[in-house]
Amino acid sequence: SRGINAEYGDCAFTHRPYHRLPACIYKLVYMPSDRTDISFDGTQLREWRCANEEIRGWVEEVRTATKCKGVADDPDKEKLMRLNKEALVTLIMSGYNVTKSYEDVFDTFQRDVENLKTDVIESQKKVIQVQEQLLEVHSQNMDSVKKTVKTVVGDTVQSEIKLYSRVVSESAANTTSPSLTKDDFRNVVKSVVAEGDRSKNIMIFGLPEAEHEDLSASVTEVLQQIGEKPKFEAARVGSKKPEKCRPIKVSVSSSSFVHQILLKSKDLRNSEKFRKVFIDLDLSPEERQQQKELVQTMREMAAKCTDKHFYIHNGRICSRDRSNSKAGS
Repeated sequence: SRGINAEYGDCAFTHRPYHRLPACIYKLVYMPSDRTDISFDGTQLREWRCANEEIRGWVEEVRTATKCKGVADDPDKEKLMRLNKEALVTLIMSGYNVTKSYEDVFDTFQRDVENLKTDVIESQKKVIQVQEQLLEVHSQNMDSVKKTVKTVVGDTVQSEIKLYSRVVSESAANTTSPSLTKDDFRNVVKSVVAEGDRSKNIMIFGLPEAEHEDLSASVTEVLQQIGEKPKFEAARVGSKKPEKCRPIKVSVSSSSFVHQILLKSKDLRNSEKFRKVFIDLDLSPEERQQQKELVQTMREMAAKCTDKHFYIHNGRICSRDRSNSKAGS
């Protein structure tokens, strides 16, 4: 008993006697026998669980001998002093034997825990390295996107500037032509920007207009009819006139959405509610004028040749026999 008192102190059994045991033993006392989150081999786990059970058994012996009541009632010096010398020596030797028999197991446990700590630190370092590599790749991708956008915009602006320069040269050669001003140049740049914006727009025609309409809900219903649910902004364009529904300009986040919507827009013809609704590109004023002229020409051709069905495709008037056999225009 002197050896145990020398190792754990004279007050080893003053309060919670197993608190003065080595930390690894104390942890084993409280480690549930069904722990599965520690990755050691099966032999080690069996040894540690055996040690766990034996130490728990010894603790219960101390509690029983000192007549502790309930989980919160722990052995103390007064309770231990009531025991006779033989009972006290028996308890001390029982704890000593349990500790001694598993001394090698506790040493192995401590080494394995230190190794695990080292492995965790190394794993964390690797995770940090991977995160740094991902950040670097992300940064490179962003730089590539910025460079691509800058190149595309630069090429577009350069082509417009060259066109402007050519017009200026021709204007200078022809003294009767009016000279171009800075406002003309600004308009050229604005047209370039507008072209980029229009690539993300669609126009919806034929959707009835009401006095206090919920335009967002109406457009959503049309797009859902063809299986599309993009985020968008919508507004009627043009002056409001009685008995005429103005077209709706719808702006989405990318031109890919525009392409997808246009591909599916023909499905509106199968809808009872929206079969008279038509979706088209957001054309520039010049393109709208060309489209208007094409439509007028197509109507004249249809009036002269009633056995054919005429339509516009890629800026050209095409036709096919009404018996569905295709022919070129």
